[in-house]
Amino acid sequence: MPNPPKLRFLVDENVRKEVVGFLRLEGHDVLVLASGAKDEEVARVAKQAKRIILTHDQHFADILMYPPEEYAGIIRIKIHPPSAATIINALKDFLLKLSPDKLDKKLVILEKDGFRIR
Repeated sequence: MPNPPKLRFLVDENVRKEVVGFLRLEGHDVLVLASGAKDEEVARVAKQAKRIILTHDQHFADILMYPPEEYAGIIRIKIHPPSAATIINALKDFLLKLSPDKLDKKLVILEKDGFRIR
């Protein structure tokens, strides 16, 4: 089976370091902004650099504030409790099932047992 294409992520500071490590180990291009970066800065950098936002922040799921069509993709992690292992397993499953072109300009709600795309 061919390897899935590598993605370019902008990971919000609220995402666990283990998740960042997993993505890097998988060969993805991962950028984490300095601690304390505001949502507006995260959004601006993601747009300019054409990176997929990965965050726990529910504000990024607000399609009026952050219209998905303006981004390379937004993945909002909605997993409680947010254990690293659970998030990594959900991401593994998601990345295997979804081709990168299906993520462009989409909002994904990542849950423990699956995901929804808007």
